[in-house]
Amino acid sequence: MLKGSRKYWVIAIICGLVASFLSYRYLQDIKSRYSPDDLVPVVVAKITINKDSLIKAEQLKVENLPGKYVHPDALHNVKDVVGKIATTSIITGEEILGPKLLSSADKANRLAYMIPGSKRAVSIPVNEISGVAGFVKVGDRVDIMATIDLPSETAQATEKPIAYSILTLQDIEVLGIGENPEIVDKKNPGGGKTLTLAVSLQEAQPLILASERGNLRVLLRSPVDQSKTNLAPFQLKNFLVYSGSPN
Repeated sequence: MLKGSRKYWVIAIICGLVASFLSYRYLQDIKSRYSPDDLVPVVVAKITINKDSLIKAEQLKVENLPGKYVHPDALHNVKDVVGKIATTSIITGEEILGPKLLSSADKANRLAYMIPGSKRAVSIPVNEISGVAGFVKVGDRVDIMATIDLPSETAQATEKPIAYSILTLQDIEVLGIGENPEIVDKKNPGGGKTLTLAVSLQEAQPLILASERGNLRVLLRSPVDQSKTNLAPFQLKNFLVYSGSPN
């Protein structure tokens, strides 16, 4: 009686294993029929990515998609996407396309993309003299010297203000030269020339005040010079000391 029971148990186990094997083979056969053999890894948005935002790794995932459905501009490696700026909104599940990321052409056409983090763009008027005779180029770094009239702390109401030459800003990046070509009046192309600089909010305050109340002079820096110096304001009477000092 016991031996017969064991025999049936063995038969049942063998039948179960055979059924499992046949089911596995069947599922694999179904999978091979309906799963394409040209799957391509594609980077897609895990969540919606807002326009003009920095793309992070946690916003992305990689999915294998049939090659015939993959967009020609789709990116295949997360490393090619992380740290880039989205120039348009990208919805959840959408493929990440190269043209939707910031490119060198975008930087050239839209000044906002060229501004370093925590900086602001501000323009100042220059001419052929104050602008270093046109030798300043985009990407150069400059110092700004301001000449401005300031009243003496002890001056009477009838006394004239004293002119000072003040080193206002140092090591400032040049973002642009001249006006946006899209808004320049073609009938009057010789309009005022400007330099657009990248400054912090703290740097913008003295720069704008000096521009409004005094005269600015741009000092072009060597690209290998990153030094800064403390320089006292200079006035007319300092010429006497300066001219008599040894070399």
